[in-house]
Amino acid sequence: MRNRAAFSGQELDDYFASYVGMEGGNPAGAVWFCDRSPHPWNESFQAPLVPRTEPLAWDANFRKVHSGIMGKWQSHQRIARIMAAARAEVLGLRLGDSDSKQYYGHQLYAPDGAEFKLNLFPLPAQLDGVTPWSKAFRGQSSLVPIARYLDLCRQGGRFRFLAKICAYWRPKVVVCLGQRHTEDYVRAFALDGVAAEDQQLQPADLVKSLRVLVRDGTTWIICPALAGPSALNSDVLLDAFGRMLATRLELADFSRQGAIGSSSGCCEVEGRRQSSNLASIMR
Repeated sequence: MRNRAAFSGQELDDYFASYVGMEGGNPAGAVWFCDRSPHPWNESFQAPLVPRTEPLAWDANFRKVHSGIMGKWQSHQRIARIMAAARAEVLGLRLGDSDSKQYYGHQLYAPDGAEFKLNLFPLPAQLDGVTPWSKAFRGQSSLVPIARYLDLCRQGGRFRFLAKICAYWRPKVVVCLGQRHTEDYVRAFALDGVAAEDQQLQPADLVKSLRVLVRDGTTWIICPALAGPSALNSDVLLDAFGRMLATRLELADFSRQGAIGSSSGCCEVEGRRQSSNLASIMR
């Protein structure tokens, strides 16, 4: 993440107003998962900054290259558990003990999969768990202090880009992870004025609150994060959440799974039912 050039606010704004800082997958997929920040970081922060015009995806080679560390990515494993439970429910199958591991190992964020992973903010919140933000981005006046970076995303091209790609692709469901980011989710997806309904996820004696908003055929579910003391972090809760998602899905939403993809690393995906290219979306 260390950089050698100081970037202008305009350079950073243009860079952030793209698919940069998203784990990716299939933007034509029915389910989107939105978190605050990316993990892992798969981008360049060297001059010249080039906006990412096509989304990344986890193809077969990406999984091979990262096989030694993927076991540490617990939040992504929990998303895989949610999606495996949703798929089993839609297909009318019993969720097997190894289904979530299979989903994580072969289908999560695949180029032609059922889901897409994006983030409100493009830079990782924790660079290496040690280096303070102010030191990591020393000399970047548009990024330090961190509040200046967050405002750049909120008021600049990043949040406008998120709203535009969501309106363009029109996913069935957008799962927004972390209720403490509710205000940012509402702003990023232009949900001001949309009525919110509070619902409960209650498997057995566990109760989690959800906020649900619906507009133009898309349902946003603002739910607890996937890590922390009040998180969706048990198999019971994750399975229940997946079954709830299934009520908004159908068989066709999983019909293209299996084409894990190409020979490149974290591949760029082209040729979907619509163009994912920035020029088409930002018109």
